[in-house]
Amino acid sequence: MSDSAGEPLSIVIEGMLVPPAEVLWQALTDPDLIAQWFMPSDFEAETGHHFTFKSGPIGDWDGQFQGEVIDAQPYWRLQYSMRGGSPNVEGFGHSMDTMLTWTLSPLPNGTHVRLEHAGFTEESKAVYTIMNSENGWAAVINRFAKTVVELHENS
Repeated sequence: MSDSAGEPLSIVIEGMLVPPAEVLWQALTDPDLIAQWFMPSDFEAETGHHFTFKSGPIGDWDGQFQGEVIDAQPYWRLQYSMRGGSPNVEGFGHSMDTMLTWTLSPLPNGTHVRLEHAGFTEESKAVYTIMNSENGWAAVINRFAKTVVELHENS
């Protein structure tokens, strides 16, 4: 989906969490923790690392998103590509080729976290609509926050 100028759209979510950036970074980069709030994966926070997020199959899509870590600067910035889906699947699971950027900024009483999921085009409009709803990134971020708080409390 594109804006009126034909530029791809992005979803931006930001907020503050009490734990320090080190705890958020661990939740963003540890495959076991990623599986708790997002999807199982073979993620490693190393620039150039290729990984797979594994969702459930839908239609003729195998349920896997392929990605590559573009930038990994501990406790500050994590950027990776995320592509997958099928042109034959309606809604979640439709083809997309996007970029996610997580930015962490320390605050006196916690960490500001910003997620930008960019690159949605007219072809991936259905995925954009779902991920921009309360059942999309808003729900994922709530699970992320829960994972972060539990990790912080248990450390």
